[in-house]
Amino acid sequence: MKRYQFYGIIGFIYFLMSNLTVTLAQNIPQKAPDESGDYYSNEAPLKGTAPSPLMAGSLWLVVKNQLNCRQNAGRNEPIIRQFKKGDIIQAEVGRGGADEVLINALDDQGKPWMYVRGGKDVKDLPIRSCYVRANQRYIQPY
Repeated sequence: MKRYQFYGIIGFIYFLMSNLTVTLAQNIPQKAPDESGDYYSNEAPLKGTAPSPLMAGSLWLVVKNQLNCRQNAGRNEPIIRQFKKGDIIQAEVGRGGADEVLINALDDQGKPWMYVRGGKDVKDLPIRSCYVRANQRYIQPY
């Protein structure tokens, strides 16, 4: 193979990889809030822990005095638990890999809601996972 053909192939591969990176980056969920303060992704810098086969979810700080956690995404859904200011919550992401979910659910008005892990209460009883409004008025990355 001649030298100029080799460099041409390398240049073409570099071009493809550069464009592929840009395309993939555009599909990664946004980690910062939008202009309304909404988080459409549940990804944040710090991760919690999770028993196998679950994947550790991002940690979020509750910044509102009282935050309702609802059965499904939406203001009219039943409240199944409440968090208080200063609580640390963990986004639910399932088992990871292809099953990993980083995009928050949307309600019927297009507002994002984050599915957060349940855990156990003080009596070691299981607490169901639930949805909190994914907005910087209520939660922020921990």
